[in-house]
Amino acid sequence: MSAKPESKLWKSLRDGITDIHWVRIESWSTPGVPDVNGCAESGEFWIELKIIKNKRVGLSPHQVAWHLTRSRYGGRSFILAREAARTPLILFSGEQAKDLVDLKIDEISPIVTIPYPYDWSSLRSLLVA
Repeated sequence: MSAKPESKLWKSLRDGITDIHWVRIESWSTPGVPDVNGCAESGEFWIELKIIKNKRVGLSPHQVAWHLTRSRYGGRSFILAREAARTPLILFSGEQAKDLVDLKIDEISPIVTIPYPYDWSSLRSLLVA
């Protein structure tokens, strides 16, 4: 049985940036909590991993609410998406969660789009800035 696309994205992120303390979250008890917590010199941040389908990022209402609330309180959260393996990584701010539900990805300005092969140091610098 092959790994799910989001699991592959997680492994790619974890293996690509090795100097961040990563924790993969599997929470059914608290809907909306992102998939990954990262901690580095500048503090903590959260990342929701998503696979783009039909030019859309499928965030649940709980995920949108979590990201918007976290942003309102000054927390750092992101949505990291791609269509499939070896396609560009697209990083959005948690503040863009509602737009990601309402609009197609080509109608939203991401923080960055990183083509394959991925420049992990560029992504890292944005996450821990």
